[in-house]
Amino acid sequence: MLWALLDDFHAWGAAYTLTTLDSRLASEGITLPANEVVTVQAGEYEATFSASLARAEAALIIAPETDNILARLSAAVEAAGIPLLGSSSAAIAIAGNKAECYQRFQSAGLPTPATLTTSFSEASQAADRLGYPLVTKPLDGVGCEGVCLVETPDELKAALQETRLATRQDQILLQSYLSGEHASVSLLAASGGSIALSLNEQHIQAGCPFVYHGGTVPVEHPARQRAFDLARQAVALIPGLRGYVGVDMILAGEDAWLVEINPRLTTSYFGLRQVLKMNLAQAIWDACQEGVLPGRVNLCGQVSFDKNDLIKSIQVRTTRGET
Repeated sequence: MLWALLDDFHAWGAAYTLTTLDSRLASEGITLPANEVVTVQAGEYEATFSASLARAEAALIIAPETDNILARLSAAVEAAGIPLLGSSSAAIAIAGNKAECYQRFQSAGLPTPATLTTSFSEASQAADRLGYPLVTKPLDGVGCEGVCLVETPDELKAALQETRLATRQDQILLQSYLSGEHASVSLLAASGGSIALSLNEQHIQAGCPFVYHGGTVPVEHPARQRAFDLARQAVALIPGLRGYVGVDMILAGEDAWLVEINPRLTTSYFGLRQVLKMNLAQAIWDACQEGVLPGRVNLCGQVSFDKNDLIKSIQVRTTRGET
């Protein structure tokens, strides 16, 4: 995602880009298409981040919600008085908490799987109340980390062990398992609303844990317009969501169910930038800095990608000097 975003900023040509790069990646020959790349040594990230902020006129954070990392870094940007090219730290804190998202979906009457918040020690009793099959997941996880399908009570113990590995929190979610197609909606959000950019298929293998393999952008589906409408309604529930936002869903026939909101760049960005007939980095800038959303969305073609191949493709470009 970082490589793709920087490449878009480079193609736009209106911004000087500075980014950090882990020294371990730099030692492997990875380079980035930025005007300036600062290599970060172990234990020096906080100092390097602060020094970079002092030079910045705007900042876009790519980080997971896990352990409040994304919200904490975004709050640091706000404290420094630097405009964020993304959601506010307060919005991230809400959207990054899957239990909070569920409560907002439910209170607004939006379709979402039945969900219980429980502790590891009380998960068995909660699972009996919710019923099987169900899914265990961390409150603050990203991707499919710690997400497990549990079809019978006998499978719950192993699932909880897998989920515990992905979170430091004692509380987790149990969610009714819905059989359908895993999908997401990519949106641009600004202070005045949001616009859906694409409906994306998520290549996810259900199990313990779930495995995210990649995706296809965009896809046609009977529930496409329903998904777009629900995604925009979901984003409107959390003031402060701005820039690129992803909304995960389950689709079946013409029905759609909201799962969670990702207040950040998602992997679908990689495919979307290749079919969207506008510069996505510029569109993010306009949404966050100017409060302006595209008047219309034009897509051309379809892109499928494998998560594991993304890193390989970046390494190939780097080796060939095609940044």
